[in-house]
Amino acid sequence: MQSAEGSKGRAAFRSLILWQKAQALAAELVLLVDWLPSTRSAAAIGNQLIRSGASVPANIAEGYGRYSEAAYRNHLSIARGSLFETESWIDLLLRSRLVSEEQAESLVNSCEEVSRLITATMKPLKAAHSIREEPAEYAIDPDISSTL
Repeated sequence: MQSAEGSKGRAAFRSLILWQKAQALAAELVLLVDWLPSTRSAAAIGNQLIRSGASVPANIAEGYGRYSEAAYRNHLSIARGSLFETESWIDLLLRSRLVSEEQAESLVNSCEEVSRLITATMKPLKAAHSIREEPAEYAIDPDISSTL
């Protein structure tokens, strides 16, 4: 993994094609939301769309700034989840007839491109060791259950 700081003190994540594409998608979503009608439903969907869409490049940048590959991979996973959430909001906009099929298709294509880039970036990174709780048998004390 590269250093988190680039030359001239700027964060090196800005040079990542993945971050650039994700940030461009987020900016496109902001512009789209500004053109939505002034209704409660459009405002609610637009708010969620901006939150999920902006979360993608933010998590890429945050993960890149961490000191371990496992942390970076985890943040990429979070970014990927936010990206899928964004696609779901785009679908709702389309179903609600707040965007055209062409607009929705263009945005979904951008989401798919970012998704492929996230996956390609995650693959070579080491996964964190997961800790799994072994299934346990829990007994209920009959005296306690009668007081509930």
